[in-house]
Amino acid sequence: MNTAPRPVPDYRLLLPDGWEELPADRSGVEELIRRTSAVFRSAHRPDLDGQLRIMLESAYRKMQQSGIFALYLQTTAREVPLPMSIVASTATGQLGGTLDRQVAKLFRENDAQFLTDDRSIVRWEATAGANAEIDGTTAHLVDYLIPVPGTGRRKALQFTTTIPLPPDAGDDARVVVDGLIHLSDLLISTFTWEQSPE
Repeated sequence: MNTAPRPVPDYRLLLPDGWEELPADRSGVEELIRRTSAVFRSAHRPDLDGQLRIMLESAYRKMQQSGIFALYLQTTAREVPLPMSIVASTATGQLGGTLDRQVAKLFRENDAQFLTDDRSIVRWEATAGANAEIDGTTAHLVDYLIPVPGTGRRKALQFTTTIPLPPDAGDDARVVVDGLIHLSDLLISTFTWEQSPE
């Protein structure tokens, strides 16, 4: 469990069995590498172990640059872990202003929608370009934006779900991705602030 202070008020997510929150720091990434390497070694897949290490080291460098403070992922599994991870970061309005323009642009250009009936979570999807470390790979991204109480919509909590896509992903892979997107939506829909906004 992540015990480092968060840059936003305390919140809760109901995580599925086997999922955990890890700090987005060196210790968290090393723990993630250790756990996933053990899974791939037990499955006799050193090739995937090596690829994952490269991807996670690259992801760590990007996390440092983008203000990510927490990782959510499946750390124990009866079989192969789900190919999905979630990171938490913060977003702020441009020049100290509100996030209203950025959110309006998400609705206009990224087909954003509200995830929940109370319209408190903005959701949109995108596909990331090929990973330079592993040729031909792409990722499906699902982002969620939640305004931080007491900031006048100048600051928001952002969750980003990443689902790796194999090269030449076919219909079977699309079914898996759709299922993981649904799981991501369900997980984020459990979000609550520890204290109700005033």
